[in-house]
Amino acid sequence: MPSEPGQGAKPSSSRVRCVFEEPPSGEKSGHGELMPFTLELGDGGPPLWGTLRRSPRSKRIRLIVDERGLTVTVPPSFRFKNNLTPLLEKHLAWILRSVDRVSLRAKERGRYPVTLPDHITLPALGESWAVELVPPEDCPAGRRLRLSAQGGVIRLSRAATQAEALRSLRTWLRLRARAALPPLLRELAAEFVGPDAVARVFVKELKSRWGSCSSRRNINLNARLLFLPPDLVRHVMLHELCHLAEMNHSSAFYARLNAMDPEAPRHIAELRTAWRLIPAWAAEPL
Repeated sequence: MPSEPGQGAKPSSSRVRCVFEEPPSGEKSGHGELMPFTLELGDGGPPLWGTLRRSPRSKRIRLIVDERGLTVTVPPSFRFKNNLTPLLEKHLAWILRSVDRVSLRAKERGRYPVTLPDHITLPALGESWAVELVPPEDCPAGRRLRLSAQGGVIRLSRAATQAEALRSLRTWLRLRARAALPPLLRELAAEFVGPDAVARVFVKELKSRWGSCSSRRNINLNARLLFLPPDLVRHVMLHELCHLAEMNHSSAFYARLNAMDPEAPRHIAELRTAWRLIPAWAAEPL
């Protein structure tokens, strides 16, 4: 990846705006002062998180895009309040191309994206949510999530850092899954194995499984099931319900599963690649 934009980068016609965050008290690095900022795009796209690094040893401006976001290293004489926005607007096309490349590699490795999503689709529930950044007063600091979600819109505090915003979205995802998935499981339990067959239902961010069932008749479900289509979610739940009678994957287990889900072979095959349906921001445990 280039450390700075090419000389041929064309200025973008989109208007951009840099919003500086308050850096942690006294935060420094071995390369100078760090100043976090958010780059808001005039076309309504998701914002980019950046860091301005003022380095005493720097004699020229360097732009770097990696999985941490955009880093702008400048000499101490750089007048960031006047010059940073025009600089980034001039090289916006290069920045966005670099963000796309880094985001693609990050998604392939299951790492965090450079940007937040501008919308979230939950096929399991047939829901679609827009993601907006709003002034901090619209998301009171006392709220653990630093976001509000209603009417199909998730509003995140603009004062949140990238890490805080991602954590808030991940917490919201778990809470949404905990509200929605257990009732679906218990409906299926009542239909196939009896209303009292399941002891407790837990929803977690499981690392490698869509669900699990314990000998105590407790069932764990992966919060990321919300990103799967309803038929696959149903199959996963039926799979775990079958374990209440067969705590193995024997022929008896699959006979029971096929009786409950006649499309089980197809669903099993689709689940092998279903992890690709998980968006990058929700792919790896925090």
